[in-house]
Amino acid sequence: MKNVFVRLSILVAAIMLYASCEKETFVGAEDLPQKGIAFLSDNFQGAKANHVKKEDEGLGGVEYTVYLDNGITVKFDKNGNWEEVNAPDGQTIPTGFIPSKIVSYVRDHYPNEGINSIDKENNRYDVELTNGLDLEFDANGGFVRIDD
Repeated sequence: MKNVFVRLSILVAAIMLYASCEKETFVGAEDLPQKGIAFLSDNFQGAKANHVKKEDEGLGGVEYTVYLDNGITVKFDKNGNWEEVNAPDGQTIPTGFIPSKIVSYVRDHYPNEGINSIDKENNRYDVELTNGLDLEFDANGGFVRIDD
């Protein structure tokens, strides 16, 4: 019983330590990694960053969320690689950074819709269209399925 209590105490302490390491601060757009600055400049000309939230997630690393004045949000990892781009409901995002197979699939199968958001994960892309339909694509941009 004593051994179980010790293990449980260590687990609780580890969880508390991890939670205490998570910090959110607001920084300037110039504090983004250079790759993130270039991404914004290449894909969102004319839009300005209202504010940039930097999240230090302890063991999980650093993540930046940029809130643009046009309502679009862009998340970057610690190196400035985009992870997620979201527009307000019904609005479209630029597609220059999205794999061409995904853009072509949406254009061919949903000609009256645009891409409202995209989330890049390890081996897939989650895409939401302006009509709210969620599509899943593999890492190469091949269509996988309509996501429920």
